[in-house]
Amino acid sequence: MEDKPFIFSRNMTAIAKGLAITLMVYHHLFAFPNRIAAVDYKPIMMVDNLPLDQLIGQFGKLCVAIFLFLSGLGLYKSFESKKHFTFRQGFIRAINFFTIYWLVFFIFIPIGLKYFDNTVRYAWNPKLFIYNLFALIHTYNGEWWFISVYIELVLLFPLIIKLIEKWPVLTSYLSFICLFLAAFFQHVDDFFPTLELVQIAINHLSTLFTWQIMFITGIYFSKYSLFVKMNTFFSKIHLNNKIVFLLLLVICFYIRQYTYPFIIKTRGPEIAGIYNYSDFILSPIVIFSFVKLVQNITILERLFLLLGKHSTIIWLTHTFFIYYFFQEMSFAPYYSTLIVIWVFILTIMVSIGINFLIRLAHIPFFKRTRMGTS
Repeated sequence: MEDKPFIFSRNMTAIAKGLAITLMVYHHLFAFPNRIAAVDYKPIMMVDNLPLDQLIGQFGKLCVAIFLFLSGLGLYKSFESKKHFTFRQGFIRAINFFTIYWLVFFIFIPIGLKYFDNTVRYAWNPKLFIYNLFALIHTYNGEWWFISVYIELVLLFPLIIKLIEKWPVLTSYLSFICLFLAAFFQHVDDFFPTLELVQIAINHLSTLFTWQIMFITGIYFSKYSLFVKMNTFFSKIHLNNKIVFLLLLVICFYIRQYTYPFIIKTRGPEIAGIYNYSDFILSPIVIFSFVKLVQNITILERLFLLLGKHSTIIWLTHTFFIYYFFQEMSFAPYYSTLIVIWVFILTIMVSIGINFLIRLAHIPFFKRTRMGTS
């Protein structure tokens, strides 16, 4: 591989987002067999008596950490280029994102309320409608829980960046403390059984505390140019080649799929789930390795750039196809690889349509449809 200065560019961010959305689609397609019990598919192959697609889908949970990491990385790059990031800028980014969300909401949720009103999920309730509209809860689409985390971190970014610029070490410690406090807040809402809004606020706080460490890790990687230093390190030890990065991806897969569960089995069920939150360690390694692996392979670069470009709307819409409305149609190709491709075709078509509506409506202060990572 040519040894040249390495910069984690905007295109590399988009490629990493393409990886993240691929992992997300695999995760929701195959990681929960009970949710697709009404349909059938033929897996790529069997590994340890499990479909390989299911193993990839389980590993795909890493997509959350990757998206949050890239959000922190991109926002810090924006701050660095302009030397400031105000609460107003954060608010505008949040509204930009809500613009996409509301468009998807008013296209898909009426379908559920009209044609699937015989289910608990889409039974009409004005209060729940408002709560979902503002992402306070996510009963219409369970995979929308990430919306509030992203919005809250964007709004908090001006405060976070001030803390990191002034007290970087202390802020990293506080991030770890918040991670461990998340477990406490998961049970606090039991003390307020009749105070619905308080319960919602506590649940939001618990989720925010759980996942903020991924976002803050991205900020630190951007602030200290850690991807550049990783590239320099691999070059110095003469391991800056695609075989090494492919091996790193395999190792990350093995650690998350086998080492973490072994630790839980050994240490006891009380730490079950905690390993998900240590994804802030794996996500930058996976991002770096994948980008280096794909880099300069034109067809792969273009493919993952395309997926990255449409990743936000694919994320917001894909489970309507996989779970809620069109499951039989989504699994119609039968072969797992074809199912994944088919779901991407469907959701990219939706993304193109929604982007057309945005341009047609000339929606104010809306600049880009990508998740605000840069």
